[in-house]
Amino acid sequence: MAANENTSAVGSVEKVPFLEKIAYGLGDAGCNFIWTTVGMFLTVYYTDNVGIAAGVVGTIMLLTRLLDGISDLIMGNIVDHTHTRWGKARPWVGLMAPFMGIGLVLLFNVPGGLSGSGKIVYAFITYILLAVVIFTACNLSYGTMMSFMAPDQQDRTTLSSVRFFCTWIAVLIIIYTAPGMIASIGYRWMSVIYGIAGTVLILITFFFCKERTIGESVENKREDIPVKQALVLLFKNKYFIFVALLFIINYAALNLTNGIAIYYIRDILGNMGAYGTVNTMGFLPSIILLPVFPKIVEKTGKWKCLMIGFIMQIIGYLVILATSGSFAMLLIGLALVGVGRVPHSAGMFAMIADVIDYGDWKFGKRVEGMTYSAASFGMKVGTGLGSAVVGWGLAIGGYSGEAAVQSASALFAIKALYTWVPLILIVIGTVILAMCNLDKIYPTIVKELAERKTRKA
Repeated sequence: MAANENTSAVGSVEKVPFLEKIAYGLGDAGCNFIWTTVGMFLTVYYTDNVGIAAGVVGTIMLLTRLLDGISDLIMGNIVDHTHTRWGKARPWVGLMAPFMGIGLVLLFNVPGGLSGSGKIVYAFITYILLAVVIFTACNLSYGTMMSFMAPDQQDRTTLSSVRFFCTWIAVLIIIYTAPGMIASIGYRWMSVIYGIAGTVLILITFFFCKERTIGESVENKREDIPVKQALVLLFKNKYFIFVALLFIINYAALNLTNGIAIYYIRDILGNMGAYGTVNTMGFLPSIILLPVFPKIVEKTGKWKCLMIGFIMQIIGYLVILATSGSFAMLLIGLALVGVGRVPHSAGMFAMIADVIDYGDWKFGKRVEGMTYSAASFGMKVGTGLGSAVVGWGLAIGGYSGEAAVQSASALFAIKALYTWVPLILIVIGTVILAMCNLDKIYPTIVKELAERKTRKA
């Protein structure tokens, strides 16, 4: 990395400028113009427009995610061994930006002239291309940048909050514009518009953010750790395992809800006009509360905030289940779930940087890129698991994309996928979180890493 872009270390008080935080946040908004669109509409596009069976769609989603586990570790290692004048992670963000848009367009343009099996093969290949190759390279690198950009733990939380504030704005735009675009210009041109928007926003991150060498032990600066050693270090780091599992749980619940929402609103509520309102109630609390989240974390710590978030989500789903049939109570329950998602939106990504510091403190080695594979792997496995459960659940319930009215078993499956299944996932996540309170020892980690740096210097 260039010397002029690496100026700080553990204990540094250098802050990331506010406009740079905005530029960073816009990159995740760009990623979500790609990935949220996939999570919300790809399954229904495949089942209702392309004619692929729901169970086959679920299998495609899950098989792709298994390949992601390999690609995340490979890309994490590539980032750890990258040294350019732009930094380690940043160049990959810029390089992959246009391919993110192209990948989205390919997904939503299954050629109509293909046979049934040909459509399945096309869907599988293009989904692998975007998810396993392009999105992995872009989003893992994007997430890793936070470790290099923000010297201060609190600054990381602020950066993460700005990131997800931008993300939820993008999600709201998608919620309110996508159904209308699909109805008027179709999936193809919707994907073109969102693909261009995503590419431009990701490029803003590349051009207006910079990496700083932060938290590196002096003896490890510019050290390339062999893949085998890095893997051993990762799986010896118990917090890496816990955080990876939490990412899987969170994104499985979120994408299960996103993927089944259009079926629930159309077939259970019978009112597609309510699509924007229903989905907004799950995301609006994040937009309102994320700006103040860093102050809350400063007073209570990330772990307590994450635990409260899980509890709020559990209460929200119980409200929905207990008041089935009430549209008003559905909105209240979704709002409670949305409030509960706020700590997980910002706090978990900031926690990854803390896990890197823990590994440095515990083992004397920093493995930024491959540690961030916990986030990337968890996001994509969770997304794939959520989408797979949607497909399989619809198949078990006997859903038919050609039916004007769905069977009772299909309607029951849709209801269960929208409420009971995400509730069960959140309960499991609460149990996992109870075992990984890194906040207890983090002050000691910071203090001792700073002391080591002083001694080595």
